[in-house]
Amino acid sequence: MLEARVLLSHLGFSPLKQITDKDEAVSMDIVSKALSMMEKRASGYPMAYITGVKEFWGMDFKVNENVLIPRPDTETLVETAIYLYREKIKKGRILDLCTGSGAIATSLSKELDTDVTLSDISPLAAEVAKENYERLTGRKADIRIGDLFESLEGEKFSLIVTNPPYLTQKWCSEVENEVKKEPYIALFGFDEDGLGIIRRILKNAGKFLEKEGYIAFECDYRQCANLSLLLETEGYSGVNIKKDLSGKDRVVYGKYNG
Repeated sequence: MLEARVLLSHLGFSPLKQITDKDEAVSMDIVSKALSMMEKRASGYPMAYITGVKEFWGMDFKVNENVLIPRPDTETLVETAIYLYREKIKKGRILDLCTGSGAIATSLSKELDTDVTLSDISPLAAEVAKENYERLTGRKADIRIGDLFESLEGEKFSLIVTNPPYLTQKWCSEVENEVKKEPYIALFGFDEDGLGIIRRILKNAGKFLEKEGYIAFECDYRQCANLSLLLETEGYSGVNIKKDLSGKDRVVYGKYNG
């Protein structure tokens, strides 16, 4: 019932109107649209893709089938990045790698009142990120399209934040049907442990970080310990793990000493 009310609100019938005007006749066009949306939802299609909107960090982000739907757990990465920037870094450039919808970059730009560079491998995702960033921050988006650091050669950042694909093949097959409707390229992390893309990021991140800059990853709680070891092996210090709202390990960060 709650979801049905949300879908009707998306068609212009506010929750109040649904109560006060419940006997009002509506056009067959509206009926057809409502039934189509509800059939999609009943089939397991994500609500955010039907409405085209997902709330994150107190803002409404445009989303479609080309981007991962922002999740509350990812706000832990935003909180960690804000802490690192304000308490450790103080100033410098920020990169949101694998930006998707641009939710992380946009939230950081708003909170820190600074520009954030956005990068994604998908041109279609980059279009969504650009629209969200510019609409919600009022800033012009510095958005790059390429495989990880491909479009950033020669540039340096004080903070790199990333929510890269990290699901294993097994986890991908076990997730809810809703998640399976999201772009596979944004979910599957390669290698048996799902850390394949993260390994690629760590292998090259040092070339793009200022000395004593920080990198922060979101990953699955089952990967945080291994990711911590990877960071330490690559020479990062002060490696730490942050828990999400449900109390599970979610974010791993460290300082680059190169």
